[in-house]
Amino acid sequence: MAGKRFALLGERLGHSLSVPIHRAIFRLLGTEDDYRLAAVPRDRFPTEVPRLMAELDGFNITIPYKREIMPYLDRLDPGAARVGAVNTAVRTPDGWMGCNTDVAGFAAMLQAQGLKAEGQDCWILGTGGASAAVIAALEGLGARRITLVSRHPSGDAVGYDAFTEEAAGLLVNATPAGMQGQTDDCPLTPEQLRRVLPRLTGVADLIYNPPETVLIHAARVAGIPACNGLYMLVAQAVAAERLWQGREIPDEIIPGIMREVELK
Repeated sequence: MAGKRFALLGERLGHSLSVPIHRAIFRLLGTEDDYRLAAVPRDRFPTEVPRLMAELDGFNITIPYKREIMPYLDRLDPGAARVGAVNTAVRTPDGWMGCNTDVAGFAAMLQAQGLKAEGQDCWILGTGGASAAVIAALEGLGARRITLVSRHPSGDAVGYDAFTEEAAGLLVNATPAGMQGQTDDCPLTPEQLRRVLPRLTGVADLIYNPPETVLIHAARVAGIPACNGLYMLVAQAVAAERLWQGREIPDEIIPGIMREVELK
């Protein structure tokens, strides 16, 4: 019997570890399912998405389409509606449902890596779909105050100059600065790092490839607890598979999958 078909939808996916992660889960579950990458340029998004949805049983969504995918879905679950971003789409008897497993994945990562959010001032670099999930997770973990930091601040977000002057507590990088293809980049300048790091209690970078970004390296050199986004990636994948498979999958499999796919 043929298995189900799943995919990751995004614009640039060369850095992705999602295929080996999901295939490791399939192996543990004993299924014949498949998972592939579906890189879609922005100009082809309106035509490619309906075609993919006709072929697939479920799919994940990554940068830059976590909000753009929403009009193509029939409904959102309460969590995705609250966050305003979707990273997992599930085919149901009533049509396509959008969900967000990034929230649970990020919360699980902080707890597993020993980074405390409760009672902390938390600063999020970036204002895209990933940052929305981070906000929801931090709220659930009892953060005292959450501030978005943007190159072009609007609303409640602040600019990088204000961040450099005021920041203390937990820092989360939700920008792509420093990921594969731009590994020398960092969302903060060397001067900003020098001024901010002594006031931080932890650094969480959602980037997992490379495993140590410029930001994480600087934090570790300064003696600040820091982690990359690999645990979050695996945890949100497990949460997505629970939705697709309609069965419980224990979190205990996460560390083993991390070791299997970890970049050196």
